Amino acid sequence: MRNELREIRSYPESLEYLSSFSKQGASVTDLTRFSALSEKLGSPEKRLRCIHVAGTNGKGSVTEYIAAALTESGYKTGRFSSPYIVDIRERIEIDGEFISKEDFTRLAERVRKAEELCENRAFSQFEILTAICFLYFVERCTDCAVIEAGIGGTLDCTNIIPCPEAAVITSIGLDHTAILGDTEEKIAKSKSGIIKGGVCVAAAGIPESAMSVIRRRCEETGARLIIPDMRELTVRESGLTGSAFCYKNREYRVKMCGSHQAVNALTAIEVLNALNVGLPYEKVAAGLHRAVLPARLEYFPKHTPEIILDGGHNPQAMLAAKEVLIADRREKTAIIGMISTKDYKTALKIIMPCFKAAVFFDGFADNAVSSEVLADIGKKAGINSYFTHDIRTALTIACEDSELLFIGGSLYMAAEFRKFLTGESHEGD
Repeated sequence: MRNELREIRSYPESLEYLSSFSKQGASVTDLTRFSALSEKLGSPEKRLRCIHVAGTNGKGSVTEYIAAALTESGYKTGRFSSPYIVDIRERIEIDGEFISKEDFTRLAERVRKAEELCENRAFSQFEILTAICFLYFVERCTDCAVIEAGIGGTLDCTNIIPCPEAAVITSIGLDHTAILGDTEEKIAKSKSGIIKGGVCVAAAGIPESAMSVIRRRCEETGARLIIPDMRELTVRESGLTGSAFCYKNREYRVKMCGSHQAVNALTAIEVLNALNVGLPYEKVAAGLHRAVLPARLEYFPKHTPEIILDGGHNPQAMLAAKEVLIADRREKTAIIGMISTKDYKTALKIIMPCFKAAVFFDGFADNAVSSEVLADIGKKAGINSYFTHDIRTALTIACEDSELLFIGGSLYMAAEFRKFLTGESHEGD
């Protein structure tokens, strides 16, 4: 039974209200539950121009690239993303600025009043946040809202938006299989539910089995499918400080590290071109260059040893991290923690050969895999393995005789370490 609040009057109370809902909510078979809530709020999603982004990996980066380029080009741009690292208000931004605590509190109260009138009130935290987001973007008269789907697409509550300006599929891989299905085709079918006509941009490198599903959906809805042309890409350089590349005779530079970020940026470029509004190349390039996301192969060069912090939690993400790590010749250690609902055994098999030693960590989430269990996997992989439940101990062990430290395996864990490393702590202040 949820604790009912009579009225939300402060930011801490708005967070208390949000936490009164479960993370998953009741199971969803259609969008009627969230549509009913939205209707009581005046259906704000119908007054938005949206770019809708779904995908297994890369959707956060692509969302950030698109939003930053639009802002740089002079458009008032909303960005809705998930999850957050330090402050939940990271998830709702306009032109790079978090929603204020006052606005978050006021709109949470509007949602609370509407939610109390709903027959089915088994909402998830994500649904409540999405409602706040839609209200905020309409209230602030955004020119465009870049909306990152949560899980999947067809049954994700963000999918109540009408036909978007562009639907974007960033990648297809095996993740959230209990919800989306256990094959790439099933997952592609779920994610391609955001395609409703207009334009669809699908990233290069999506498996053909999944691409066939996306093509079929485009044919059914009359959507124009665009795929970045990798023959037009030349990567000039790629390292921990980012990448420089040429695409269709235009030069770009991004700060987020990993060669996969060039593909993410290409996807964003094709979306921006598909909008047909004549965005200046210089503005697009400047937006891509300033786009950054915390805890996505984030580089800390001033720490001793230097650190790469990454929230990637599935095999696809670990492959991207491995590529970055093996390109660096220094000896590396790791601090790794993972969630039990992910394919952590495969992910560890991919990343373990990069390290001479690893410290395994838990305690950052209720469903974190036991650090002892992870350490046993590490030992069997032939690396020096330790386990702990304490951040300071993990850093002390891992930093000893290390030239480069990788911290990763879960965004929840990455968030805890980032707060510790930077001293940032905003939520509920």
